[in-house]
Amino acid sequence: MDRVRKSGLSIVSAFAILLISVAFAGCLDETTEEGLKEFTDPTGNSFWINGTLERIVTLTPALTEIVVELGAGELLIGADSVSASENSGLGLETVSTWEGLDQEKLVEIAPDLVIMDKTLDITGSIFNAINVRTLPVYRAFPPDFDSVLTMITDIGELLDHKDEAIELVDEMDSKRNAVVDSVSSVPRTSRPTVLYVMYYDGTSDPWVGTSSTFSGDMIEMAGGDNVISDEIGVVIQVSVETIIDEDPEIIITSQSTVWPTTSRSTILSEDIWKDITAVKNGAVFDIEGNLIDRTGPYLADGLVAINEAIYP
Repeated sequence: MDRVRKSGLSIVSAFAILLISVAFAGCLDETTEEGLKEFTDPTGNSFWINGTLERIVTLTPALTEIVVELGAGELLIGADSVSASENSGLGLETVSTWEGLDQEKLVEIAPDLVIMDKTLDITGSIFNAINVRTLPVYRAFPPDFDSVLTMITDIGELLDHKDEAIELVDEMDSKRNAVVDSVSSVPRTSRPTVLYVMYYDGTSDPWVGTSSTFSGDMIEMAGGDNVISDEIGVVIQVSVETIIDEDPEIIITSQSTVWPTTSRSTILSEDIWKDITAVKNGAVFDIEGNLIDRTGPYLADGLVAINEAIYP
């Protein structure tokens, strides 16, 4: 089946997400006698940290959530506009918006470390803009649930919050294992087909998660069979006609309590969707996007929610 792929601007939380599996053997590489520590991130980028980090900038909401959940929120001095809004009590400087990076502001606040996600910087333009300023940069790039756990462990090591990171990772892993165990007896051939719609408003083709994205990984762990198969790990746009041909039994739509979307209501109201099995059976479910679209500390809760949608 041909897949319809289109380029376009991100809408609400529907960024085109390119996810590539990266082998990663640990964050800390070397410590010198002078106290300099060398780290390597999942993209292969190496950087040095001098002493204890005191001023951190994060460039995605998921990374901000990780830092706060690890009890290191007091280290944050700047973040993306969404994080700054969601964590208004921390008084964070806004150093990036959907329009791009504010390089002058970033240099002005002089962080010890910038933590970013290559997922939303596929061209590398933001990384290059920071790197040229000689600021240390850790780039995350998590294609699946296990990579998120590794990323949290790395950040805990960077921020000297190892114990908190271990506790959080263990908690997330425990929730994951409970879900996986609950569907272990369901044969692969009997698992319901699932479509994950990140965003759809009826004006263009739906943005959907493929089988090789972290959202696709969660659908598989939750006991579903993602109908949009892809090996390059990208959230793409596919035509409604393609979805009709695939005829998913369950449709999961991303919803936001902060910026409500109309994905589910549009799917249920448009005549073109009416003969799809999931629509006919009333199996179209909103799930809070912060749980399933962000590779952060609440991803395990998103996995539980997906499992409950597939096996109510």
